[in-house]
Amino acid sequence: MISVISCSIKPDVCKKMLESVHKTIGTEYETLIFDNREKKHGICRVYNESAKKAVGKYLCFVHEDIIFKTNGWGQELVKFSTQNTDCGAIGVAGGKWANRNFISWYVPDHLIKIHDDRNNKRNYCENDLVYQYTNPNCEIFSTAVCIDGVFLFVKKDIWEKNLFDESTFKEFHFYDADFTFSISQQYQNYVYLDMDVYHFSAGNIERTYCENMYLFQKKWKRRLPYCLPGYNVSFDEEFKMANKVFSLYKSNGVSITEIFKRIYEINGGIFLVYLFLKFTKAIYRKIHLKMKKILFD
Repeated sequence: MISVISCSIKPDVCKKMLESVHKTIGTEYETLIFDNREKKHGICRVYNESAKKAVGKYLCFVHEDIIFKTNGWGQELVKFSTQNTDCGAIGVAGGKWANRNFISWYVPDHLIKIHDDRNNKRNYCENDLVYQYTNPNCEIFSTAVCIDGVFLFVKKDIWEKNLFDESTFKEFHFYDADFTFSISQQYQNYVYLDMDVYHFSAGNIERTYCENMYLFQKKWKRRLPYCLPGYNVSFDEEFKMANKVFSLYKSNGVSITEIFKRIYEINGGIFLVYLFLKFTKAIYRKIHLKMKKILFD
């Protein structure tokens, strides 16, 4: 049996998701829907409390604003998970590595198959969704490290060894990266690329996202960067990601002093190089502008 678990604040939207599950899952299942409109618990707490009550051997954590379109997906996931003893979590979007300056699973070598609300219209119209499909090796199941939380399928006994970290991630960001990264240290995660899912949300990056990003980086900094075999994270890649982290913090109101402190904490000596290059570039720009003004004014 598969236990389908979801955290709900929109019953009418959740109802459509459950109807699609019933039509497409193709195997015995139960549903555990946590109505979070009043309690407003963090998603880690919701998922852990719900999973404890689950009777299924398999757990399927899903966002309420999705619709399943492919028949028999439950059967396929159970079959694959049974045949592959190293199988950890399975999702529909994930990345091949996790940077030290981790922002999300969405890295250059990412994998995804989903119809998503990239334009953030939030009108639950299927015609407005953008189809995202990246599968360079034309695989049905492709290995991954961190997986997006829109859909997470995992054996219950693996969840029991890797509970959602509700003490660290108290809101709705990075619970998925943390959960799947933890599992990746013992098992192999996968992205399932033969299922059509419609997701009526684009997500958003805000101050709370930045704060939880920092918590993830601090928690796992001794294990980051982490790559699947055949992949690596170069200094240039980390430098580029550190720069993105800097911009992300700045655009969400984090002070410059605090930004430098956090980037240094995560990167150590690499930060000194980053700091030197950043200020050298800034000084060069100022000199260049002054010289241009002198010469052409």
